[in-house]
Amino acid sequence: MSRSTIETSSFFSNMEQYGFFDTVEDHLPDEFTIIYEIARILEDKTHAIARALAPILELNDPSATDNNLDQILIPNVPEAKEYEADLIRSVTEVRYIYPAQHLLPEIVFLRRLAERSLWMPRPRSPRNFRYQTESDRFAPDDRKQKVYILFDTSSSMRQHYRIHLAKAIVYLFLQQNQRDLGTIFFRTFDLTVGELRTARDVPSYDRLISDVMHINAIGNGTVLQKALQTAIDDISHESQLSQSQILVVTDGVAHIDLERLKEQMGEHITVNTVKIGNARMHVDAKVIEDQVFQSSNDDAVRLRELMKQKRDIELQVSTASGHLRQEALRSQLGLLQRQIDNLTERLGAFVSEHYGLEIQNLSAVYVNVDDIAPEEMFSLPEDKVAELEALAESLLEALREEHQVEDIKRAAVLYDHLILLMKYNKIDASRFEKAAKELEQTLDSILNKPTGSSDDLSISDLERMQLRNMLDVGSFSQKLSLAVLLRLFYLKIKRWWMARKQHRAFRTITGRTVKRR
Repeated sequence: MSRSTIETSSFFSNMEQYGFFDTVEDHLPDEFTIIYEIARILEDKTHAIARALAPILELNDPSATDNNLDQILIPNVPEAKEYEADLIRSVTEVRYIYPAQHLLPEIVFLRRLAERSLWMPRPRSPRNFRYQTESDRFAPDDRKQKVYILFDTSSSMRQHYRIHLAKAIVYLFLQQNQRDLGTIFFRTFDLTVGELRTARDVPSYDRLISDVMHINAIGNGTVLQKALQTAIDDISHESQLSQSQILVVTDGVAHIDLERLKEQMGEHITVNTVKIGNARMHVDAKVIEDQVFQSSNDDAVRLRELMKQKRDIELQVSTASGHLRQEALRSQLGLLQRQIDNLTERLGAFVSEHYGLEIQNLSAVYVNVDDIAPEEMFSLPEDKVAELEALAESLLEALREEHQVEDIKRAAVLYDHLILLMKYNKIDASRFEKAAKELEQTLDSILNKPTGSSDDLSISDLERMQLRNMLDVGSFSQKLSLAVLLRLFYLKIKRWWMARKQHRAFRTITGRTVKRR
């Protein structure tokens, strides 16, 4: 029963899909199991955030298209697009024959004409290849929808668990649409734009999901403008990226030149955006001044023209000789100044209202979701609490019988998640504490006690001392760092495996067995 509970657990299944079990040698992101709880919320179709995200999470509108790929119509290709060599079927087709046949001797040409043995290029119906429908997994096809994801990793994404929410959104988007997606392109952006990652088959698709889950928000800026321009340039200059949709996941704290990007996008590039939180950019006099000199907005362009005219007239005033001429120029200066003041006021009001929100006007689909409060994420129904308790008990039972590598990693991940739940879920904290304490004691016992068999895992004295210092049984104020635990466990497995290979090689060469002290 315990083994069945472990193997069918949705928690461990999700952790495996996130790629956390495959990268135990790396430092895992802080509080990474939060993604599981956020995904649980987003999968609830009745939740407000799930309803808000529906236009983004669904690649195609279910009401507009049939979800069965067999029903997707392949565009008609004109017959003239493909030809095959064929004999003429009547004398009237002689005008279509291959030109080289006109060089034949006249008697040969007439005989072949009579026999209908002259060759001509005949149009044929093109072969249409439908999408793969057998697999529920990612099956790329150039005729499927291609998506270019831009993922914000600026430092502001650390607030209110936005980076975790963003990862959950991308994960659910890819999972729900994997059969409908062609090649996937992915870049991060903060102070700089990250390298282009692609997914063209199942291994690279799984690797991309794992890479997304391991992202950290470390940048101190948001170059959204540059990220969008990079994506647009990629799509415009690479045939494999043509007609890609851009999906931006960001907290939206960035300004972009809306008019310039619209011009670069043209009619064939679409931007969709998920904005997390309600952060706004602060607008001051310097921001407005920058917009006057940099924006391609009509008012800003007109304002720059008026300011140039003003400078020209001021120069004329300084060089004008007649009094009447100077008065006329000063009158023009007064009129220009009033126009400049009116335009500056209007531009300032526009900037104050729209600055940092240009991505909303650029997007075909724009979704703004609120930050998720930790109390909401970790307020679990009774059946979920009981499920975690049963999972912890099953793991403990399995570890009492046998110390399997996968079970130890699972116990470490579950332990970390229970500690996280206790931090916010005060109602069920006592129940989580009981399960977490037993897991901690078991992990402490496994990783600290020496073993006697040559096939057992071994751990160095230094690692044993470090773990004793980190594992304070009965107190969760200094909890075991899961990243360090998994790192030590990985090194332990690696060292044991190398020692075992050396022992086998020694036994093969000498016929003797190495005895452990």
